[in-house]
Amino acid sequence: MNVEFAWPLALSLLLALPLLGVWGARAPRPALRMSSLGSVDAGNRSWRVRLRWLPGALRLAAIALLIVAVARPQRGEAENLVPQEGIDIVLVLDTSTSMQQPVLGGQSRLEIAQDVLRDFIAERETDRLGLVAFRSRSFVMSPLTVDYSAFQDLVADAGGLDIPNGTAIGLALTDAIGLLRESSAESRTIIMLSDGENNRPEVEPEEAARIAQALGVRIYTIGVFGDTGAPTGEFVPFSVNEASLRTIADLTDAEYFAADPESLDDVYETIDELERSRLGPRRFASVDELAPYAVGAALALIALEVLLVTMVLRRMP
Repeated sequence: MNVEFAWPLALSLLLALPLLGVWGARAPRPALRMSSLGSVDAGNRSWRVRLRWLPGALRLAAIALLIVAVARPQRGEAENLVPQEGIDIVLVLDTSTSMQQPVLGGQSRLEIAQDVLRDFIAERETDRLGLVAFRSRSFVMSPLTVDYSAFQDLVADAGGLDIPNGTAIGLALTDAIGLLRESSAESRTIIMLSDGENNRPEVEPEEAARIAQALGVRIYTIGVFGDTGAPTGEFVPFSVNEASLRTIADLTDAEYFAADPESLDDVYETIDELERSRLGPRRFASVDELAPYAVGAALALIALEVLLVTMVLRRMP
């Protein structure tokens, strides 16, 4: 069982309770000044006198409970937690000829990336996804959507676009930023995967990154490694400009990842965890509001205080 507060800042009002206690405990100014206390029998204090602090303590406890009620305590079970909402993600996929060359196992880097993206999409529950594919030009295949089934089909078709070969990273990032420009999501993210270096001069990738920075959009960049064909099976980047990809990520408060095809799945999982960690704890799907119980307890304490003051501790004439 977990208890959270909808308005936790209200609890700061509890800091004022000691001041109220000191103010309420001040002795009242005597109505009659006496030159001597000899006529007062200090050793014969009644139980009413000994309990005169109790109404004030009850009043403070009631105020504390009312403050807690204002903070709206809520109780929920762990299994009822739901994913955070407010994440918009645009996937930017390089579909150039180099991405379609086979690597270990006979699959191309593009096919491996598509498999990874299918798993990534399958994990979405409330996130909106967009898709941009690029070669020498950029093509927006899907605006932001939660139709994950149709989105899966678009990812599968990305390699069949009739676009001349090339690597237009800057243009692709510009189109992806355009999809997020009007988004009001708490997290707006681009995940760009490529195995090449930008070779289209229309928009430099760093220029697109500065636009994203101004809009508060984060760009995670992934440089894909390829098989060298060496007997050792080592992987090296083909013509990836790692310095540029790292600069893009750094400018937008994101990260750059260098990955071979076998580690792509881990990279996307890491990015997902990074973005969700920015949104804080997950929320309850259904909660029990505990504020009414706090209010009820406060009213009971107030009623008890009134009872004590007017009846039990009332001064006898």
